[in-house]
Amino acid sequence: MTPGQQARGAWFDSMELKLYDTLTREKRVFTPFDPANVRIYVCGPTVYDFAHIGNARPVIVFDVLFRLLRHLYGAEHVTYVRNITDVDDKINARAAEEYPQLPLNEAIRKVTAETDRQFHEDVAALGALPPTVEPRATEHIAEMGVLIERLLKSGNAYVAEDHVLFSVSSDPDYGELSHRSLDEMIAGARVEVAPYKRDPTDFVLWKPSKPGEPAWPSPAGIKTPGRPGWHIECSAMSWKYLGEIFDIHGGGIDLVFPHHENEIAQTRSAFHTPVMANYWMHNGFLQVEGEKMSKSLGNFVTIRDLREDWPGEALRLAMLQTHYRQPMNWTLAGLR
Repeated sequence: MTPGQQARGAWFDSMELKLYDTLTREKRVFTPFDPANVRIYVCGPTVYDFAHIGNARPVIVFDVLFRLLRHLYGAEHVTYVRNITDVDDKINARAAEEYPQLPLNEAIRKVTAETDRQFHEDVAALGALPPTVEPRATEHIAEMGVLIERLLKSGNAYVAEDHVLFSVSSDPDYGELSHRSLDEMIAGARVEVAPYKRDPTDFVLWKPSKPGEPAWPSPAGIKTPGRPGWHIECSAMSWKYLGEIFDIHGGGIDLVFPHHENEIAQTRSAFHTPVMANYWMHNGFLQVEGEKMSKSLGNFVTIRDLREDWPGEALRLAMLQTHYRQPMNWTLAGLR
C-alpha cells in the first residue's frame, strides 16, 4: 500500500458515519448500542416467483451498508439478518396452480425451495454478500407464539373468532414512523373490514387456516389450527437473532406502513422497550422506463431476465447511480 492509500484509509476510518433515520426524519450520527455487536435487520423476499428488479434495490443498498459497517467495526462484529417469507397467500396460490396433484403443503415446499434457489443465484450475481443469518418464517412459529402470548398478557392483543389481533389503540405511539393520521392509516392499511375487529386499524397476529393451507397449533388456547400474520414474522425473527432492541432496521419505502409500523408496535409492546431499532432506513421506489412496474403494463422485469443480456456488475452499478433514498427510474439507456 502506498503512503497515499494509507492516508486515504486513515481518513475513511476516522470519519463520522451519519444515517438518515425515517423515524426522526433527520440524519443522525450512527452510534451502535454495542460496537462489538452491530446488528441490522432487513426485510427479505417472499419466495413465490422470480425476484424482480425492484427486489434488487434493497438487496444492493443494504449490501453496501453491510460492507461499510464491516469495514468500520470489523466483519466479526456485524450481524446482518435478512429473512425469507415462506408462508403467504401468493405462495399458496402458485403451489396450487403448479402442482394441483400434490397435497398443498408438499406443493408449497417445492415452490419455495425452487424460488429460494433462484433468488440466491440472482442476488449472488449482483455481487451481494450473503447475510449473517437468513431465517425462514416457517422455522420460527414458536417464537411468534411467544410474542403473541406476551401481547395477550399485556392487554395489547385480543382473541376474536379464532383470530388474534393487535389492538392499535393500546399503543399511544402508533403512527410515529409513517407520520399518518388515523384516517390515512385506515385507508392505507388496505385490509378487509372484519366484524370481529374492535377497531378498523387493528391488525392480525394469527388467523385460522383454510382447509388445505399450511397450519400450526394456535396460541392462546385456540383449538382451530392457524397461521401467523405477516407482521409478527419479522418481529419474531429479529428478536430471535438480534435481541429486543437492535441498531438498524431496513427495507423498501413501501414497507414503512403498515409493515414496519406494525412491527414497532408489536415488538415495543411485547418487551416494553422504548425502541425496536435505533435507526430506520428505507430505500426509495423504483420505476421502469418512467412508469410504475406492473405486469399489466408489460414492464415487469426480473433479475433473471436482465442477467440474460447484462452482467451482474452492470446491474449493480446502474442501481447505485441513484441515491438510495431517491426514486429511481430504471432504463435500458441507463444500462447501456
